[in-house]
Amino acid sequence: MRESDCARRGMRRRPRQRTRNRVDADGNVRTSANLYMNGPAIFIFTLRAVPKLVQELLSRSGKEVADIDLFVFHQANLYMLEHLRKKLKIPAEKFFVGMRECGNTVSCTIPIALKQAGEQGRLKAGDLAMLVGFGVGYSWERRWCGGCRRMGFTTDARRAQR
Repeated sequence: MRESDCARRGMRRRPRQRTRNRVDADGNVRTSANLYMNGPAIFIFTLRAVPKLVQELLSRSGKEVADIDLFVFHQANLYMLEHLRKKLKIPAEKFFVGMRECGNTVSCTIPIALKQAGEQGRLKAGDLAMLVGFGVGYSWERRWCGGCRRMGFTTDARRAQR
């Protein structure tokens, strides 16, 4: 299930002319060629869109939070992940956060998080995981990851290292 909201393109835009060649607090020169991101507006958008899509997927599949073994979201930032987890009332033990070790790697965050969860024993063969991606272009998607054996997650440690 994939969606996008192009109407929100104004949240990411080129800055006004007055910011041309301005030096920010970190010493970076900002020009009219730089993109500007309205962080607070994006945060609010994410807190509205992502819980809605998670609830929709649960509803369509006849499942509840308790039925899911692990939720793996795009690892945007810890602050956002914690807000989403609390808003969705997902217990911490069912919500994977792996970005503490590698940060936001953009489109790779979910695959990396899946690998980390498998290595930590939090995702095992036969587990049901909900994968939730969101980000660039105000787009979002959610998928089921059932039968994690196909991804190399097994109870046999030798085969799991493939």
